[in-house]
Amino acid sequence: MPYVSRDVDIYYVDLGGAETDVTAESVFFCHGAGGNSTSWWQQVPEFSASYRCLAHDHRGFGRSRCSGEHFRIAEFAGDVLAIMDAADVDAAHFVCQSMGGWTGVQMALNHPDRIKSLVLSDTIGGIALPSGLASIATMNERAQQLGAINPALAPDYHLKNPAGAFLYTETSAFNGSFEELGLFQKLFAEDALVPLERAAELTLPVLICAGRHDIIWPPDVLHELSKHIHGARVVDIDSGHSPYFENPVAFNTALSEFLPAQGA
Repeated sequence: MPYVSRDVDIYYVDLGGAETDVTAESVFFCHGAGGNSTSWWQQVPEFSASYRCLAHDHRGFGRSRCSGEHFRIAEFAGDVLAIMDAADVDAAHFVCQSMGGWTGVQMALNHPDRIKSLVLSDTIGGIALPSGLASIATMNERAQQLGAINPALAPDYHLKNPAGAFLYTETSAFNGSFEELGLFQKLFAEDALVPLERAAELTLPVLICAGRHDIIWPPDVLHELSKHIHGARVVDIDSGHSPYFENPVAFNTALSEFLPAQGA
């Protein structure tokens, strides 16, 4: 199992394309707070037939264990850069779910030569969009009103797909404690957020995936975000906050249509 060592040992997977074709384009998958690299089990097997696929466990998640002291949002981009260097990947397309959007936006703003395009899946990516920050503050109230067992899934997902809801919950259980990491306090601390005006600096191709039943960041928030990013496209998907997991066919189709247009 490959790791890169920084102040924390970061676990990653590297599959597909480049094993037989050194010219294959690379796609880096960055999971959300409810997941880890295993979350992409419905994407990596499909896309690794054509692309080199990398995915990692963010520090503090899955097999990248760390203490709260070492859980620093500012290190997210540095962690993936270390993986890319170890894997000899010059640049990649980034597919980022929820918390993973912080990683993708850091890469796009601070290391634009290492990122070819950006998919923001149900995330504001750490951009200080007022409606996005207000929405996260009230998500638990909305989840309770809707009877959702998990705000990261559509309110009725556990009824339509009880096996999927069970798998999502069990996958999340392999992560560290949010409280011990100080996750939400650190994600939304001023030094972890990107001023809204900097969204205009995102000049690379951007696709925003919006789950129609997302409790955390509803579609209107994500459509508003797109107006601050020049040329950003939005695709609405019949899912909650986790379209990659809840509706992989629609999510994978959106990726398949977006990635080739970026030269992959």
